[in-house]
Amino acid sequence: MEKHYTLKKAAELLGVTTQTLRNWDNAGKINTIRTPGNQRRIPECEILRLSGQKPDAAMIIEEKPQRSTTEKQEINASSSFVLVNKDNYLLMCRDIEVYDIANDKIINENLLPGCMLKGIMDYPQWMETRYSKDTNFSSRRLMHQTFGASDHEQIKFETGALSLSDCYWIKKQDENVRFADITPYIEFNPLSNLFVSGKTDKLWIDSQTLLKRNTFREIEPFNLCKALGLENIAEAFLTDEGLILNNFTTPDIFYETMEQFGIMEEDADPRDIAVEYFKEDAVALFVIDYLVENNDRHLDDYGFLRSTSTGEYVSMAPYHNFDWIWTGEAIALPVIAWQEYRGYIHDLCRRALNAAGSFEYGTIIERRAGELLRGQY
Repeated sequence: MEKHYTLKKAAELLGVTTQTLRNWDNAGKINTIRTPGNQRRIPECEILRLSGQKPDAAMIIEEKPQRSTTEKQEINASSSFVLVNKDNYLLMCRDIEVYDIANDKIINENLLPGCMLKGIMDYPQWMETRYSKDTNFSSRRLMHQTFGASDHEQIKFETGALSLSDCYWIKKQDENVRFADITPYIEFNPLSNLFVSGKTDKLWIDSQTLLKRNTFREIEPFNLCKALGLENIAEAFLTDEGLILNNFTTPDIFYETMEQFGIMEEDADPRDIAVEYFKEDAVALFVIDYLVENNDRHLDDYGFLRSTSTGEYVSMAPYHNFDWIWTGEAIALPVIAWQEYRGYIHDLCRRALNAAGSFEYGTIIERRAGELLRGQY
């Protein structure tokens, strides 16, 4: 009997993300089967076929041997300073204690990152969603200029793992430091650039302004949103250096990505969950993606705005990332979007047809809008 793999395992074998596999499945580029619980499974023959097209993929069909408990403890100790440092550290949201890191104890459940509250990620895994040391040239350059060849985990400790996006930071349990003493919202601290996630070269040039270096075409989706009358978008404009985005977070409202929110089922399509939570705001985002051929919508590209005082999920975060546009490929809209918002989708497409003439890639917008209107997607 042929072997079948979960999305997570298949993604590991092919060197792609689980969302990429969902996109391929939705676009008919990969054959999958569904379990009785409606979860995707990838046949081994598809893994082999796709790996043949990606010779650089890490193809290891055999199961990896399980590590011993001792090995796992050693790996954990080497990958997170909070497990080997003798002092106690707290995860803070502004000046509210949220989580006792050293003792793995929840202090304020309401403000805990969603994925940790759901048990989908532990603290080190969640922290890695906020910054990757292998991406973002400007962040890595700033880190090396400031700290030299210092250990990355120790740098997290020295900077408080500060981020402009979510108001989370870490401090010693008995340290007499408050959020106002370190936050770049009050007095800009360039070290917050260490925690700007993603591969696109970008950095905060002040507490309200994010520069995406040498990015120029991306302004078109933002202008298209405006032409269609969509209001849930970040403010964006061009400079000689690239695209500027105005910060949509504040000391009172922070951003939690869909990845950080946590998806309960391994094979759940986060776009379906986004439509359930955000309704027309999510549908419109996926329509725009289709019209501008953005085929790389990741889990950290959209999500929630939350209150820093109560943890309440306030709304969908503004649209702010269209890195991969005019690719020649468009990803089909989620089925739930068609089932519940067909009239709204058609209305957006008719508006797009009327506005397309003012865009450089207007002929593509017209063609893609026509496809959605005719159901040829």
